[in-house]
Amino acid sequence: MKSLKRILSITLFVSVAAFWALTAAFAADVMTVLGPVPVDKLGFTLMHEHLAFAYPGWSADESVAPYDRKAIEQKSLKFLNEIKELGVKTWVEPAMNDVGGRDPILMKNLAKKTGLNMIVATGMYWEGEGTTRYYKWNQAIGRNIEDDFYELFKRELTVGIGKTGVKAGLVKLASGDPAISDYEKIVFKAGVRAAKDVGVSITTHCQGGTVGLAQQDLFLSLGANPKRIIIGHQNNSIDINYHLAQLQRPDFYIGFDRTSLNDPKAEDCLIELIKRGYANRLTVSHDYVGTWLGRPFNMKALPATWYPTYIHKVFIPKAKAAGVTDEQLNTIFVENPRRFFTGE
Repeated sequence: MKSLKRILSITLFVSVAAFWALTAAFAADVMTVLGPVPVDKLGFTLMHEHLAFAYPGWSADESVAPYDRKAIEQKSLKFLNEIKELGVKTWVEPAMNDVGGRDPILMKNLAKKTGLNMIVATGMYWEGEGTTRYYKWNQAIGRNIEDDFYELFKRELTVGIGKTGVKAGLVKLASGDPAISDYEKIVFKAGVRAAKDVGVSITTHCQGGTVGLAQQDLFLSLGANPKRIIIGHQNNSIDINYHLAQLQRPDFYIGFDRTSLNDPKAEDCLIELIKRGYANRLTVSHDYVGTWLGRPFNMKALPATWYPTYIHKVFIPKAKAAGVTDEQLNTIFVENPRRFFTGE
């Protein structure tokens, strides 16, 4: 009898160990500013937001408009706690290396104080508004800037951003419109290389409302995994045929990540796409900027509705009134981010 009990105990132990080993094999993490988090813990995710932002060159004004991390932190705490109360669990910050506002220390502080998952990106802005002169000069004197971009992106994904020790959790790439410039193609090549080597996903900036298909074509030519790519800023267009043309390409996500910022008719396109069965290919966010760095300006130039509670308080009720279901909304805000970060 003792032998039988011992055999059963061993069998049970082996079975449990095998179960946990199998679970671990299929588990997947995403890198946040506080370290890796299982994708199943991301919950309701805003995929494209900014605590702070400024166009390249803002730092020339720092003598009269200095960077104030404490003030930005206090301002950010207000809206982050508001969205947390509404059910948001994860904030994705796709600020790039060459724009103002990408502050890993700020994000760490806020992640600790709010309990939100916060994910930061590595990448470069589009040629027309990015810091391109330095890299073009390096290219002119003989450096291989594709390799330089690749080295930079990979280091930030695996070692950390600067000396902060905070690792990026995805790659952000950007292009002008309607064509992708030769310089931007170099950045895309490097970004795809780094993303594939490290095993992370990519989100994009489309400067206008026509370049999405060209970005998809470039990604496919580079051997990127479309299941891990969001073509961003779909709110730039109110042409649903443009959106549908991209969705005809298998697996790519398209991001309506400027909700309440661009033409309100873009929301109608988004709701129609959901009703046509494309919920599993969409991500939705605000592209909100909590603090504009540099000299102050008249905020009346921006829509009064542009705030990170808009999706919960305005868009979701509007979508549900139009026939969008809770299941479809869960797919967009919970399931799609989880699948995007794993390539599932």
